[in-house]
Amino acid sequence: MHRWLEMIAARQPVRRVMLDAGLHVLAGVVDYLPRMRQRMAACELIEDVEYVRRGDVGLCLDILKPRGDGPHPVLIYLHGGAFAICSKRTHRALAAAYASQGYVVCNVDYRLAPTHPYPASLEDACAAWLWVLDHVGDYGGDTRRIALAGESAGANLALAVTLTCCLPRPEAFAAPVYARGHLPRAALLYCGLLQVSQPERHRRAGVSTLAATIVEDAASSYLGQPARHGTGHPALADPLCLIEAMAGPSPLPPLFIAAGLNDPVLSDSQRLEHALERLGSPCQAHYYPGETHAFHVMFWREQALRCWRDSFAFLRHHLRLSPAREVPARQPA
Repeated sequence: MHRWLEMIAARQPVRRVMLDAGLHVLAGVVDYLPRMRQRMAACELIEDVEYVRRGDVGLCLDILKPRGDGPHPVLIYLHGGAFAICSKRTHRALAAAYASQGYVVCNVDYRLAPTHPYPASLEDACAAWLWVLDHVGDYGGDTRRIALAGESAGANLALAVTLTCCLPRPEAFAAPVYARGHLPRAALLYCGLLQVSQPERHRRAGVSTLAATIVEDAASSYLGQPARHGTGHPALADPLCLIEAMAGPSPLPPLFIAAGLNDPVLSDSQRLEHALERLGSPCQAHYYPGETHAFHVMFWREQALRCWRDSFAFLRHHLRLSPAREVPARQPA
């Protein structure tokens, strides 16, 4: 209840508060489904592990650890929700799906807009990355095999963290990430909102007024006024644009891109695929007919199941590691 009172105090739209509350209630219901109970029985849930403090507030992640001997490959999951709603709790079912495949999953909470606009959520995502490098071994994770994943706004954060690992950036929060010299082996980007600025580009044929309004609200919450202008916005809020501006060779690890063909932000995924192809950067792009935004969370749909099969195959391929293999590192500049 405190969470939603804070959202109301921040003058968030009523529909946003109701959606966030509904998704948290739904997450509690999902816990009782047979498949979810089976997945949770196959792993150990370690809740509310603090990974950074912001003033007097500790930010936490949950760890879902597969049973059995490790070390296990690691997945850091950054939830979606327009940078303003949802939490690690609403996304526990997704984390459990990965954990059931043998991954130590770090399911991350981060500060939310508009109370905490850019760069708060990205600062937190970078802090979570550094915490995982330092501590996931204590939970059976293998730091030589780490992937990042997220959907929608979480895909934006996952891609931005990947960029901070690969490229020197002027942002203070990015410098410690780059200095570590440790790259993710892969990143999975589901239905990514990969350019937050200029959200008005989504007001076009084939995109409903409601969907376009939701994207514009997300951009305004996250960026404020710069969201509506082509210049002056923070670069790492638009990781897609940074990649489109790159010249080869690409420093990026393999990327998995997934989107429904009816997703209002589909073009961001398609643009990323084209930019990576131009750079010769490894990527797998999968598009699912008839599906809309965040369809992969609808586990009962055939295209969602297909998407999960595709993503699991991608992870198995890229997170394999022989004992003698070294930690991935950047190539010299």
